[in-house]
Amino acid sequence: MGTEPNTILLVDDDSLVANSLARLLRTKGYDVSICPDPKAALVACKKRTFDLIITDQRMPVMYGTEFAQQAKKLQPAARIILISSYSDFEQVINAFNMVAIDQQVLKPWDNSDLLKVVDEQLQLSFEMSWQEQRAKHDGDTKSLSANTLLRAG
Repeated sequence: MGTEPNTILLVDDDSLVANSLARLLRTKGYDVSICPDPKAALVACKKRTFDLIITDQRMPVMYGTEFAQQAKKLQPAARIILISSYSDFEQVINAFNMVAIDQQVLKPWDNSDLLKVVDEQLQLSFEMSWQEQRAKHDGDTKSLSANTLLRAG
């Protein structure tokens, strides 16, 4: 992970939960943005790149699973953690199957366990980003080699 702090988008309509979680994440040095409205969060996803998105499942405007599916289209490299209760199980399984959710955290959560999940997901985000950059670099090198061969011939 580079010198820049990891960016996290937190989507939760409950301001007490969102502010508490943001405070916890900021103690670890993360750059946290809070959006209480999933539609506003989608706008934020169009304007800024996030390494990790944490969303609540039950929100009045749309479910977190629906938000995650739309956010993943805008930010395919971002890892997404869904915070939900056990009663949302079927929707969460469907979102996992659609590859929109990377991890689920059940309510109520333990702060140390949540931070561990966040760290793991950010590490995966970093590794995936590095692999994508490496693949792009390798592709550019192969293109350069092919162009060099064509010019030499």
